[in-house]
Amino acid sequence: MKNLKKMALSLCAMGVLFTSCEKDEINETVEVDAVQLEEAPFKNYMVISKSTELTKSVENYLKTSGGKIVSTIPEIGIAIVNSKDANFIQNTLKNKEIVSVVPDYEIKWIPSQAENELTSMDVSIEALTPSPGTTEGAYIRLWGMDAIDAPEAWNAGYTGKGASVFVLDSGIDRDNVEFSQNLNKDLSASFVPGEPYYTSPGRFPNHGTHVAGTIAANKNNFGVIGVAYEAELVAVKVLSEFTGSGAFSSINAGIVYAGNNKADVVNMSLGATFNKNGKLTDADGNEFKIPAKFIQEIVLAQQRAIDYAYKNGVTLIASAGNDGMNYDGNGSTIKLPGSLNNVITISATAPEGWHPFSNPNTNFDIPASYTTYGKSLIDLAAPGGDGDVSVLDMIFSVASGEDAFNYNAGTSMASPHAAGVAALIIGKYGKMSPHEVEKLLIRSSDQVDGNGQSLFFGKGRVNAFRAVTE
Repeated sequence: MKNLKKMALSLCAMGVLFTSCEKDEINETVEVDAVQLEEAPFKNYMVISKSTELTKSVENYLKTSGGKIVSTIPEIGIAIVNSKDANFIQNTLKNKEIVSVVPDYEIKWIPSQAENELTSMDVSIEALTPSPGTTEGAYIRLWGMDAIDAPEAWNAGYTGKGASVFVLDSGIDRDNVEFSQNLNKDLSASFVPGEPYYTSPGRFPNHGTHVAGTIAANKNNFGVIGVAYEAELVAVKVLSEFTGSGAFSSINAGIVYAGNNKADVVNMSLGATFNKNGKLTDADGNEFKIPAKFIQEIVLAQQRAIDYAYKNGVTLIASAGNDGMNYDGNGSTIKLPGSLNNVITISATAPEGWHPFSNPNTNFDIPASYTTYGKSLIDLAAPGGDGDVSVLDMIFSVASGEDAFNYNAGTSMASPHAAGVAALIIGKYGKMSPHEVEKLLIRSSDQVDGNGQSLFFGKGRVNAFRAVTE
C-alpha cells in the first residue's frame, strides 16, 4: 500500500457536513518559540518501548520515573504516563529499553460544527425500484446505495450477516431504532476519559452515528438502510462527541481493541494531516507546533497499532480527508491513519444535481469538490456526497436523537460505504485475511476512470454486487 514518509505537521479534520480545510490554512507557517511549545496543551506522554510488547522491566521503571502510569497498550509496547516533571522526556529516554517519549496530544480529528437536518421530502415507496431498501421510508434519498449497486447485492442474498464492523469514531446512539438489531452493546467501548461509548441524549447530529448508519442501519421498514444491514456493529469511541477531538493514544488503543476482539472490519472516518510547515489544533481550537521528531514517533506508535490489528485479521478502512489537495509530490506530508501501511484509504465521489424524479440517472462518479486525492494515497473511491449544487447530492443517514436523520458530505461518508462492502464480502466468504479482502474490493471495483491507478479514484469505485458475485 502506502510508503511512510518523514514529515512534520498540520491538521485537516475529516468528513462532517460538506467541510474542507482550506489550502492556504494547511500551508500557513507560524513561528512558535520554546515558551509556546512548553505551554502546548498536553498532560500525558506516550512512552514507546523498543519491544513491540510492553515488558515488566519497562513498566517497573516507569513507576519510579517521576510519573504515574495512566494506561498501557501492552500489545504494541506503549504506556501512557502522566508527569509534571519538566525533564520527564529526557530522563525517561535514558532507559535503553525505551525508544521514544512523545506528548500525548489531544487534537481535532473531525470538525465540530452544525449540520443540516432535512427530513421533509415525503415520497411514495411505489415509485422506487424493487429492492429490500424500498421498505425503508427514506430509501429514495440514498443515491449512494444505487451508485455501488447495494440493492443488487441484497437481492442476491448478501447482507453482511456474520461480519463485524468496529466503528472508531465519536460514539453511536445506542437507543436509535436503526441499530436495535445489530449494535453489540456489551462489546462496545470508550477510550475517551469521562465519556461512555454511546452518545448523550440529544447530541444531534453526531458524526459516529451518521457513519454507522451508512454501514449497517437496520432493515426495519423505517428510515434508512445500511450497506451491510445485518452486520454486527461495535461502537469504539476514540473521539469526544462534544469536540471531535481525541488523543493519539485513544486512537491507537481503539485499533488494538478491535484487533483483540476479532473485528472483521474497522472504519476510521477520521484523520490528521502532517507536514513541515503545519500545526496542531487542540480540543479548544488553539494552534501550536511540535518538533519533527515527535511526528516520527507519533507515526511509529500508530503504525504499530495498525500492524497489530492487521496481523489479527482486521481489514482497516479510513477516509482520505477533505482538504482538496493532491497528495502526490508532497514528500514531506503524511496522513494519519490514511497513508499508513495496511490501511485502505477512500476518496469521495458525488453526483451533480441528482434528484430522484427529475434527474435520477445523473453521473454518480464525479470527484467530490473537497476530496483529498493522489495516486500515492487513494486506494479506492466511494460515495461521499457534495453540496455545491444541491443538498440532495449529500449523504443521508442516521443522526443521534429520536427518529433523527440528516445530510452530511465528506470522505467520512465515503469510508463507511467501502466498509459496508467489505462486510458484505466477509459475510459471504467468512473470515478472510485483510489482504484477500482488499484484493477482492479492488478486483470488483468499477473502473470509472480507466484501468490502473487513478488520481481521484485509486483502483476504482467500490461495487457491492460485483464484490459478492465475482
